Amino acid sequence: MGTYDLKRIVESISNLKSENFYNAICLSLSEVLGASHVFLAQVDELTQHATTIALAAHDEIIENISYDIRSTPCNDVSCGCISSYSSGVQQLFPDDQLLVDMGIEAYVGVPLQSISGKTDTILVALFQHEIGDALQIESFFSLFTGLIQREIEKDRFIAKLDFSNQLIEQSHEAIFICDHNVQITYANTAFTKMTGYSLAEVLGQNPKILSSNQYDPHFYKAMWHQINTEGKWSGEITNKTKQGKLYTQFLSITKMQNNGEDCYVAFILDITEKKEAEQKIYFHANHDQLTGLTNRFYFKEYLCKLISSLSYQDDANTNLAVIYFDVDKFQDINTVYGLTFGDKVLCELAERLDGSFKESAFSRIDGDSFAILQTYQHVSELEHVCKQITALLVEPVSIGGISQQVSVTLGISQFEQAGTATSQENIEKIARRLVRQAELATLNAKQTGDEYLFFCKEMDNKVKKHNLLVEQLTQAVKNNDIEVYFQPIIDIENNTVAKFESLVRWNNQGQWVSPAEFIPLAEESRVIIPLGELVLLKTCQQIKALEAQGYENFVFNVNRSLFEFTEFNPERNAWLETIKSQGVKPSQISFELTESVLAPENTNHLDVLTQLKQAGCLISLDDFGTGYSSLSYLRRFPVDVLKLDKSFIDEVHVDLGDEALVKSIIQMSRVLGIKVVAEGVEEREQLAVLTEAGCDYIQGYYFSKPLPANDVVPFLTQFSREQ
Repeated sequence: MGTYDLKRIVESISNLKSENFYNAICLSLSEVLGASHVFLAQVDELTQHATTIALAAHDEIIENISYDIRSTPCNDVSCGCISSYSSGVQQLFPDDQLLVDMGIEAYVGVPLQSISGKTDTILVALFQHEIGDALQIESFFSLFTGLIQREIEKDRFIAKLDFSNQLIEQSHEAIFICDHNVQITYANTAFTKMTGYSLAEVLGQNPKILSSNQYDPHFYKAMWHQINTEGKWSGEITNKTKQGKLYTQFLSITKMQNNGEDCYVAFILDITEKKEAEQKIYFHANHDQLTGLTNRFYFKEYLCKLISSLSYQDDANTNLAVIYFDVDKFQDINTVYGLTFGDKVLCELAERLDGSFKESAFSRIDGDSFAILQTYQHVSELEHVCKQITALLVEPVSIGGISQQVSVTLGISQFEQAGTATSQENIEKIARRLVRQAELATLNAKQTGDEYLFFCKEMDNKVKKHNLLVEQLTQAVKNNDIEVYFQPIIDIENNTVAKFESLVRWNNQGQWVSPAEFIPLAEESRVIIPLGELVLLKTCQQIKALEAQGYENFVFNVNRSLFEFTEFNPERNAWLETIKSQGVKPSQISFELTESVLAPENTNHLDVLTQLKQAGCLISLDDFGTGYSSLSYLRRFPVDVLKLDKSFIDEVHVDLGDEALVKSIIQMSRVLGIKVVAEGVEEREQLAVLTEAGCDYIQGYYFSKPLPANDVVPFLTQFSREQ
């Protein structure tokens, strides 16, 4: 091999196109060297396999192959070493089956190193005969490795460029490029799809053609100032398509250099659907699904904004108030008519008020609680708003043929610190305090019977006392610190004690608390459930104690709150389970209920009463005449006894109207087969009128006040002796 051979190879590849370069150089080297095979192969370091990119065999280009380089001389070459064997290469590498199959005797291989210095391509010549000067072949190969490697790097660069171009063209992100004059020089397919403009329509145009005209010049001036000073800008922006449709996009613009001139590359991501989804999520997160009003999260956010705004403004005369209110006796409405009816009441209330207070952040806070944010200058404005709310609810709510009067009680808290700047943390504390104070004012207004009240500091102490009493009552029930007294009920005809009413009593740390005070607390806090169970249990224990002393066949009336029915599980009748577990006959227990259970909608209560009646229990209707007062309802309920309310008895002996009413109730009850008990009898004259009217039973201080358990037997003994 000499200068002529080198010149011949150079001439053979000088005019080649890139796609023929590797094949041509392998053929030329094969011819000049007299090699049976010459190939270029790329090595995969991970799999230890070499794959030829050009393979000349016996002066022909053949199909490329892939082979395992382990246990072959190519392994040394792939590690960056020049490897040559003048003869006997098969014996040196007995596991290389290719050498055997090709009949190879001699081998020369040189590595080609990439820019990073890593060997990823090898150039190999295989000979079927011995070679005289392997070193000369190595040197000859080395003359071409640089040329081959440059061609490989060029191909890789072009491949990467093609891939990048494909990525840009096929990207879901819209991409466009502007020159230093901010004129569009390139836009990809995604851009044309997003904007509706073809490439021809935007080339040479300023991106202003996309403007939605929703931003003033200052916005764009600030944008370009940031691009030119910091080299980039990104943010959300609304633009317009060729068809005039607005869309929200995330736009990123980067300033770059191209051939010494500035250019601008912009990436656009259409986030319209994302923004619409965010808006929907925000709406649902900040609106009440039942009424459609804003909810407590929005109310708090808006309240904080107003507090912040007022804190920084100069007008010290503008103040802020939270007007909080809830529906009076809404729990009763739910209990009597059902939850669905209650929901419709809330929707009707929201609809009536929303029109008048749409601009005042009228929100549903929770359950039947609502709040309004109101700015004002004079307190009289707040009083006017409260009266306006009340006036809008004067007309009864009519739902499904049922007319229900709805009223609300309002509480107002005031923020009068305009001009006082404060931190965000303090703003949130003020917001929470204002809502809490307005709520406390509402609670106090309910207790005092006022239509509305402004918050004052004394209310805090009152509420704390209220909460403490609830906590103490809860603990008293848990610790069995509740007493049950028993008031005798006299059979007039036989002049005997026939029944007792079980009455709960609570001595709280040495002070007796009136049932009129703690029973509503128990109902409000749901302590009424365990309290009722405790009273029933102690009543059963009293029955067994009397039986042990020879007193049998007494009926004991046990009161049941309407709220206990809402928690009642007919599949597991806890009341009957208690009676059975104590060994008491169901006929000895009469469940005493108020008239509210007679509402026509309470068919579920009828099921409970029927279940109790079928088990043998009696049903007494307490305070008759103060509630729904319709004897026709009694035909639908298994009532055994009516108890005339004390308000009818107080003047029955002096008021002819009361006397006539009582007599008519007794007569009608007799027709229905229902016994009558007169409550609150204290005078002999009352007893005389009731006896003449045919009343069955008498209960009241005339015979006995409620007795502690230990006094029941002495009373029975004394009563029997007197008779």
